[in-house]
Amino acid sequence: MRILLADDSRYQRTVFQKLIESWGHDVLLADCGDAALAVLAGPDPPQLAILDWEMPGKTGPEVCAAVRKLPGSSYIYIILLTAKTGESEIAAGLDAGADDFLSKPPNTVEMRARVNVGERILAIHEQLIQAREALRFEAAHDALTGLWNRGAILKLLENEFDRSRRQSTPVAIMMADIDNFKKVNDQFGHLIGDRVLTEVARSMGSVIRPYDNLGRWGGEEFLAVLPGAGLGAAAELGERLRLQVAGVAFADSMPPRISVSIGMSVFEGSSQSVNELIQAADAALYRAKGTGKNRVELAQPLQKV
Repeated sequence: MRILLADDSRYQRTVFQKLIESWGHDVLLADCGDAALAVLAGPDPPQLAILDWEMPGKTGPEVCAAVRKLPGSSYIYIILLTAKTGESEIAAGLDAGADDFLSKPPNTVEMRARVNVGERILAIHEQLIQAREALRFEAAHDALTGLWNRGAILKLLENEFDRSRRQSTPVAIMMADIDNFKKVNDQFGHLIGDRVLTEVARSMGSVIRPYDNLGRWGGEEFLAVLPGAGLGAAAELGERLRLQVAGVAFADSMPPRISVSIGMSVFEGSSQSVNELIQAADAALYRAKGTGKNRVELAQPLQKV
């Protein structure tokens, strides 16, 4: 673990540095409060800081308070090193954002124990962050394919639709449906059907642009949101995606070939709503299914107001 040690005493810094490094940690040094804050506010701050209370420039509590106000920074565990023992002073240090105290001169055994406590708390904090991010991912993504789920892709579409209205730029949507998917499940079983879904999702994801969004709309149906794509660009991208899926070869036990039918609609400054844009793409998809499958159909351009 990387630890910042801030003390205006050169002797104390040298002694504490050797001690902390002997415990297997990397030590950064600062000789005043301003230097300590510069390190802690930097792009890659240490995870733990031991700050002397009284230092030139900012005091230890002032550094604590400044660190706690930093936007979007990772949590830094702060131990104040102080000769102050009054309850009001300790309360002031805690109010400023300190996590723990060490009395000067610190006992070596106690100092190591306090650092170990900080290390454990930081580890728990990191685990909580990872668990929170995992829950966020699960709430917005389809468990099987890893794509955006229906609610998330609809929200992304609504955001892009609003942006398109404000900036007078086009946005296209693409509804893709795996052809004859029920036969795949009936003939090969649902486990193979799941593998087909994940492979189609991966294949489509490899074609769309970095700023496009792809989600599982439901069952074997997918929805892609294509910002800035007019009718021509949307048609080209839809055809590339169709060919990409059609070119996927599965193992012997898998279906010999899989294809998708695609319906597309484009918003280009019309008075239509998000739901009407989706309905237009869905109608185009229905036509693609009804005219032979494995094809791309475009909705009629929306009339501008």
